[in-house]
Amino acid sequence: IVAFIIGIAITIGLMVAGMPLLTLALPSWIAVLVQNLSPLTHYTGIARGVLDLRDVLYFIALVSTFLSWTYLLIRGKSVSRRSPMYRNLQLGVAALVVLSVLIGWSGGSIRGRLDLTDNKLYTLSPATTALLANLKDTVTVKLYLSEDPPVQVSLTTRDVNDFIDDAASASNGNLRVVRLYPDVDHEAAVAADRGFVQPRPFTEQSGGEFKVKLGFLGMGMTYSNKYEVIPFIESIEGLEYQLASNIRQMSQEEPSKIAFVYGHGEKRRDSELQTLRNELERYHLVEEITNPEEGFINPGDADVVIFPGPTEFIDQSNFFKIDQFLSEGGKVLFLLDPIVVEGIVADENDDSPARHLEKMYGVKLQRDVIFDTRSYENIPFGRPGSEVIRPYPYWIRALATERQISGGVSQAVFPWASSLEIVEPTGGEQVEIDVTTLVETSPFAVIDSEYRDLTPIAEHLGTYTSDDLGQRTLAVALTGTRCPAITDICEKDLSKVFRMIVATDSDWIAENMVWQYPENIAMVASWIDWLTQDEELTTIRAKGTTMRDLLYNSRYHQNMVEYANIIGVPVIFVIIGAFRFFVRRNTIRKVYTSER
Repeated sequence: IVAFIIGIAITIGLMVAGMPLLTLALPSWIAVLVQNLSPLTHYTGIARGVLDLRDVLYFIALVSTFLSWTYLLIRGKSVSRRSPMYRNLQLGVAALVVLSVLIGWSGGSIRGRLDLTDNKLYTLSPATTALLANLKDTVTVKLYLSEDPPVQVSLTTRDVNDFIDDAASASNGNLRVVRLYPDVDHEAAVAADRGFVQPRPFTEQSGGEFKVKLGFLGMGMTYSNKYEVIPFIESIEGLEYQLASNIRQMSQEEPSKIAFVYGHGEKRRDSELQTLRNELERYHLVEEITNPEEGFINPGDADVVIFPGPTEFIDQSNFFKIDQFLSEGGKVLFLLDPIVVEGIVADENDDSPARHLEKMYGVKLQRDVIFDTRSYENIPFGRPGSEVIRPYPYWIRALATERQISGGVSQAVFPWASSLEIVEPTGGEQVEIDVTTLVETSPFAVIDSEYRDLTPIAEHLGTYTSDDLGQRTLAVALTGTRCPAITDICEKDLSKVFRMIVATDSDWIAENMVWQYPENIAMVASWIDWLTQDEELTTIRAKGTTMRDLLYNSRYHQNMVEYANIIGVPVIFVIIGAFRFFVRRNTIRKVYTSER
């Protein structure tokens, strides 16, 4: 009992050492040392699926320290404390304890880790390795760090150092790393300011005083005469994509051209698509096709043409222009709305290009609204100040069925989406296509063909049957060849393969959605990378940024999973302990007799 209480006390002390409750009350250099002594610090990597050799050595050293101490106490009872043997035992155990403490506490420079996560989230992807190894010139990365970092960013600093060293090792000498410490070097501080790397303020409370300490953790990249910067690295999550995309942006000779079509009631570029445009402008040239007065759409030399939710009439001659663009190997992204929703009122969009897509490419967009009975969002309803969070099955958390085109993003939120089917084109033999499903609902989705009431208490949400449940397609990708649209002779050019993506919703990439659900912007940006055939970035984008929601068959299933995790593990230990108790008790009660 005494050993148990002492063990619990030491464990609690070590755990508290890693909590902000203590670390923020100490000077930063002491706080970092104390933080490294805590199991919480070394369990962070294990919790996300990475076995770091430094963390493993820490736990081995911790166990070895207390086992050595225990061995000394037990062995000392059978050895005279005045004998040389006991003195040698003390020295040996003391040396072992000191060695264990030094390895566990000061083993931060020891490298090596095993990434057990799905898709190797914390290991450089082959695409990043190939990009770095095939650079034509050297990339200089200036890493601005605090020599005495605030305790809040000390672990992130360690992870960033490991990552950038891995990138340098994989670059065949094409990535040169320079570490600068602006907090102690005036010239480094000037360089950081000129490179747009600014420190972040962090609070600490020491000696009864409230202090603010500045911390640096930024990165500037130079390639030829181009410069990109990450002002402050918030987390190791997504850092690989930031590094790779910035290097790709600097090293490419001519960026792709992305053209948005406007003039037919599309999403407003300044207020509804600004985040998407900002994301695309980082790596592409973004143009606009706004010529409704001339009466036609001219893709020109654009690499990708985007239709962001048209709601007004588009003349048939414009479709001929797009078909001709595709026959020459063009790339088009259709974000369409068969149903237009204003507030919670829906109406048919008679001017959607859906009919042309069905006729020429076999992509049929249904005039309905889908709700999912299992995979959906909870959103606020009511007046400001008195809002209530309610389940809203019409906002579907849809599932990506093709991970490469979607850049590894596993889910996205589609509000008021319609269903999509692949049918036989009625335009003859002009088109040969291959279809890949990109996004689907869960198997528990229902089609609402009436969509008169889209409130969270709509009658249709409770009147479906099990026969109505099914998996519905929300987005597809098409690749193929087609005949020229403006000639009577049908001769497909097999060297000019077009790419097209069709999604049954455009609201999911609007401002109010992408701010709440950043995975949406990651998915659509990956689609555009695929359309521009920039597939290296597609495999890196959104690496590890999406959630993986658990879908339960029933409320009973959910409760069973919850309570099994909370109560199940302790019960297992109780059962094992009871079993051992009864086995030992029976052993003690046995009567042994001598046999002659």
